Amino acid sequence: MRRKIILFLTLAVTLFATGSSCNPPVNPDTKEFKDVMTFPPQWDGTKRGDITYQLLVYSFADSDGDGWGDFRGITDKLDYIQSLGASAIWLSPIHPSASYHGYDVEDYSITNPRFGTMADFRQLVSEAHKRNIRIYLDYVINHSGVNHPWFKAATSSMDNPYRDYYIFSDDPQKDITAGKIPMIGTEGSGGYDGGQWFPTGTMPSGIYKFILNWGSGKAPTVTVSGGGTPDVDNPDQSTEGAKYLYYGDGVCKKFYSKGNDVYELTVDFSSSWGFLVRTSNSTSWPLGTKYGAQQGSSAQLTFDVPFTLYTDYNSNDNIQDLAIPGANMYYFHSHFWTDWFADLNYGSVSTAENSPAFKAIVEDAQIWIDAGIDGFRLDAVKHIYHNETSEENPQFLKKFYDAVNSRFRAKNGRDIYMVGEVFSDWDRVAPYYKGLPALFDFSFWWRMNADINQGMGLSFADATISTHETFRSYRSDYIAATKLSNHDENRARSELGGSLSKAKLAGAILLSSQGSPYIYYGEELGYTGTKTGGDEYVRTPMYWGDRYVTSYTDKIDPAVEAAVGSVVSQEADASSILTMYRQLGRLRNTCPALATGKMERHPVINPQTGGIYSQVAAWYMIEGNQKLLVLHNLGQSEIIISLSDSLDKPLFANGRVQSKKEKEHFQLKMEGYSSAIFEL
Repeated sequence: MRRKIILFLTLAVTLFATGSSCNPPVNPDTKEFKDVMTFPPQWDGTKRGDITYQLLVYSFADSDGDGWGDFRGITDKLDYIQSLGASAIWLSPIHPSASYHGYDVEDYSITNPRFGTMADFRQLVSEAHKRNIRIYLDYVINHSGVNHPWFKAATSSMDNPYRDYYIFSDDPQKDITAGKIPMIGTEGSGGYDGGQWFPTGTMPSGIYKFILNWGSGKAPTVTVSGGGTPDVDNPDQSTEGAKYLYYGDGVCKKFYSKGNDVYELTVDFSSSWGFLVRTSNSTSWPLGTKYGAQQGSSAQLTFDVPFTLYTDYNSNDNIQDLAIPGANMYYFHSHFWTDWFADLNYGSVSTAENSPAFKAIVEDAQIWIDAGIDGFRLDAVKHIYHNETSEENPQFLKKFYDAVNSRFRAKNGRDIYMVGEVFSDWDRVAPYYKGLPALFDFSFWWRMNADINQGMGLSFADATISTHETFRSYRSDYIAATKLSNHDENRARSELGGSLSKAKLAGAILLSSQGSPYIYYGEELGYTGTKTGGDEYVRTPMYWGDRYVTSYTDKIDPAVEAAVGSVVSQEADASSILTMYRQLGRLRNTCPALATGKMERHPVINPQTGGIYSQVAAWYMIEGNQKLLVLHNLGQSEIIISLSDSLDKPLFANGRVQSKKEKEHFQLKMEGYSSAIFEL
């Protein structure tokens, strides 16, 4: 008998140790509440969960001690990312830029030397692929930096071929109203925002003809037109009735009189500040010899249109220099209201694929496809065409996706991954699925954040299910990229009042919900941080507990490290938030229902019938024959839940979760901010 018992126990242990399905041993019936003992199944190594890890290259891992994160640092830390169950990494912009964050791209075709060489980057891609981890690049197609060679060339002259790469206007409000700027066309006059237009700060050079009309009894005018042959200097040195063009570094050339108070002069014009008309060539600037615009005036010259000249006989200080048309030309940026960025010009969406900027940005994407990347995250896609709710952006994005994907498929035999950032509520995000296969679901986090802070979980599942139904109506194979915070938002834990328990709960909800979750580096350590003092405070260096910690900025809150410790310290703590993220990452990759399943509402714990459970969020995750019950207590207080669902197969618990069975029903006692997952 003793031998049989030993054989039975040995067999039971062996089955559990080698089992590859979500099928843990059944707990016996109990009359008293007992702690739920979880039995997560063994993972077979297949990454099903579609978990992406977002990191900022500059703040993640420094391999060479210069204070800045780099490609080799990421390569050295791939096993850490692997431990979270991630199947992809989203890298912040890796291109040269003037800023630390990289969104003002100066060259789409190369790496920022601060991060390493192209060889270093290819090595990162190779090592990631060995671990079945894909690499996604942040690709900024809404705008470039003003230091990009394209923009520098575009602002160097009026006839430069790169002029069409960007959006320029002498009079933005007038041109938008007249429909002359296709990328702002659908909004008409409502599309003008003066805070989004910036002067180029350059003065076009070239051959220009100046015509003065000094008609008696009327204010004089000047008309400027382009082209012609420069005049030789006027040999007539008489000063009576003379008119002069003053420009550049003290150049003062006399007009030719054409009679009837009309004067003309054609010059090879070059001036850093513009020009003035004078009635004297004296260097002493006597009063009454200076003509231009009135000081403070917004009036601008237009080619071939007479401009009324202004003078002040009492003060030359009231006279403003005149600029050649195009010198005060403005460029457009629709996103951050900063002159560091300039929006790329794709023209009318109907012909966008033929625009020089479109062709150039697709050509540069090929470089990264050849380097082995697996996808792109597209920045600020609702700002490409100015009207967020029009059809233009989805139409453009489909053209861009198709162009890049055709190249990717030719090389790899599969479709490229491409996710767009539409920083809006879910109903405004949904139409963008007509253009891209994947989009970030910002509302998922905003909804969860509000529910946790209010201690109300009952409607979370219904709202999420409804959101997915809307997404599906636009695209059957949609990918909802779910997340907590990211590099542009306050850290999730700070939004949750700094509570570690709430931060754990948020992570558990993220990894047990329908969608393709993104983990922003540091969330798995419980990072805090708000943007109040600058974006750097939500982009804190990764605290490894070793030499790889970066120091790219001095905007560092020491309270973060004090609160979270390090990767080393959390790895040694079985109750740490890092341990929980690893457990859930492994479980999500193990169970198909958790990885790719659909959320279904619980028949009892829902807004219609579950009023007594208002603090509980519950749903089923279903894939094929597998069905999981997911429960989260969003309230601070303990709650007892009566369920007809079987709780015999617990897979995961965070916080204290207890159960007991009474006849055909189970009762579950969950402490505040706890979570549990059961296989049914």
